[in-house]
Order: sequence, then C-alpha cells, then structure tokens
Amino acid sequence: MGPMLAATRVWAERRPEVAIEWSERPLAAFNDQPIETLASRFDLLVIDHPFVGTAAATGCLAPLDGLVPRALLAERARDSIGPSHESYAYEGNQWALAVDAACQVAVVREDLLDELGQRAPATWEDVVAFAEAKVGRVAIPLSPTDAICSVLTLCASLGAPAAAGASFFSDPTTGREALALLSRLLPALHPESLDFSPPLALERMRGSDEIVYIPLVFGYSNYSRPAGGRPRLRFLDIVSNGRDPAGSLLGGAGLAVSSTSRHQAEATEFAVWVSGSEAQASVVFPAGGQPASRSAWLDATLDEASGFFFSGTRATIEAAHVRPRAPWWPGFQEEAGHVVASALRERRPAAALADELERLYRRHLVGRYAGKL
Repeated sequence: MGPMLAATRVWAERRPEVAIEWSERPLAAFNDQPIETLASRFDLLVIDHPFVGTAAATGCLAPLDGLVPRALLAERARDSIGPSHESYAYEGNQWALAVDAACQVAVVREDLLDELGQRAPATWEDVVAFAEAKVGRVAIPLSPTDAICSVLTLCASLGAPAAAGASFFSDPTTGREALALLSRLLPALHPESLDFSPPLALERMRGSDEIVYIPLVFGYSNYSRPAGGRPRLRFLDIVSNGRDPAGSLLGGAGLAVSSTSRHQAEATEFAVWVSGSEAQASVVFPAGGQPASRSAWLDATLDEASGFFFSGTRATIEAAHVRPRAPWWPGFQEEAGHVVASALRERRPAAALADELERLYRRHLVGRYAGKL
C-alpha cells in the first residue's frame, strides 16, 4: 500500500482531476484470491503474475497492448529486472505492468553469524550442515503458499523446473530430491517454520536473536534498510548447486486494468507512469517499495540506501524462474501448498509426497483448462 499511496499523492499533483482510492487486501489474498472476483469492482488491481492465464480465459482484465503504445511496452521490457515484465505477458497480450520485483533469496543476520564465527552457506549441503549444527537457528517460511514455492525453487535450482512437462509435475529424481531436502532440513529448522510467512519470519529474525539464516524467502528490501536501531538483515543470492544462483521462483507484483472499467484511459496512464523508471526510483523506492525497474536496481545510491539488497540479490532475480500461468495453475498451487505443508508437518516420506503431488497435478491438468500450459 505504501508505494501505491505515495504514487497516488504525486499523481494527484500532476492530474488533480483524477481521484484514486485504494483498498487493502492481505498477502494471502494477493496470492490466492481469484482476480475475476475483484476486476468487476475496481479499475486498477495489483496482481500476482500467475493469474494472467485467468485474465486471458475470463477477459476480466484489459489487454494493455491495446491501450499502451508498442514502443512504450518495449521500453518497459528493456528496463525490467529479470523476467518481471515478461511474466505478465501471456497468449500474445500484456496483462499488467511490473511495479514490484521479487524472488526467493537468502537472508542472514551478519552480527549473529559473526558471533558464531561462521560464514553464510554456499551450497545446500552447507545449509544442511549449518542447520544441523545450530538447531533452531535456521528457518524457512513453510506456510502452505511458501511451502510449494520453495519446492518450485528447489526443482528449478536443481536443473529440472517443475510443471515444465505436459503430463507430469516433476521428473522423479528432481522432485524427490527437492522434497527430501526439505524433509531432511525440517527437524533442524526453527520450530515455527511451518507457520511462517516471509514477513513473519523476517520480523522474527529482526526482532529477536533466534534466527541467524534463512536460505529461501521472498526478499523484502525494507528489512535491509536502516530501522531505528533494529538489526538490519543482509539479503544474499540463493545458494548455488554448482552453477550460478539460478531457478529462484519469481514473485513481485503488477498493475493491471479492469476490462469493465469506465476509466481505462486514466487507469492505464497511471499504471504506465508508476511502472516507469523515474517513478520507480523517485516514488516507489522511497515509499518502501521494491522496484521492477532495472535502472533502479543498478543505481548505486538506491543500492546503498537499500542496505545493498539490489547488488546482493541481482544475480538471483536475473536468473529467476517463472512458474506456469495457465488458468488452472492458481488452483493447483493453492491446493498443492496445503498438501506439501501437511506432509511436512506429519513427517510423511518424500517419495509418498512426490506421488501425491503427481496425482494432484494430473487432476488439475486434465480439468477445465487442460492443454493451456
């Protein structure tokens, strides 16, 4: 809300005849709430890119390539950090403009790490060794949404992205390896990991000395900025599996326009401005936002102000993985998250969980929107 409210105040000075009022929704709703239920009530929506398949299937959003000049869309694509802009393109249309860029990264309390005389892990074997040596000092957010996101990151990081095939969720070796890694780590993780969302984990990490390191969490640059004497967190690239830090699951947010809006021109004009490099650096970032603009990520002044969040995680987001965006995917992701979280809580074998995910994936795949990968 902060960046959008700040942008609205600036926009009111430029276009005083246009009034924009925002309504909040919780992070869980951003991840899971169907956008077609919102698009009829609002002109502008901040959306998660996995919903663009739903937009294409239902027509609830206005294709921005019909409202924004092609040259301007090309400019946004060139200035996008990682695949942020392209993640909102689907079936030949651009459904939103990226205003926030994020992916799963690592984060450390450097002061606590120094006290332990340790260095941040460089590989997943290092992560396991560190967690088992310092039981409870490592955490991973594993609430349902984040549990499936971590599985997706691990599969892609291991070299075989999940849901890339037309008939299976993951190849047997990679899927089981990813799930086995989470299962192996779980007994050594902070005991509240299964209840943590990223903000809850980061708040606990900054507000107490319990958590030293998190190997997988969606990055929030406002936790690495100066915080009135509270410890700053240092965000890092995800650990490598013998190659560059590739495969992290892309997050972020895009600004979309409702297809039923009576003010599409005004809404589009605002979205175009907020997604531009000038507003991203001068309005979105100072208001606590995390720009999707590459030029903002490369700005040395902004990098220093962010606690070096941008330089610390840029390699990860440049090689981030875009999950499927077919209309059936949000439903699968929500259900799969609960399956993974429950299986981890009950300590079910990784092989059994892998088989359950395969059955669930195939059930969604052959459903109403089968074939639209």
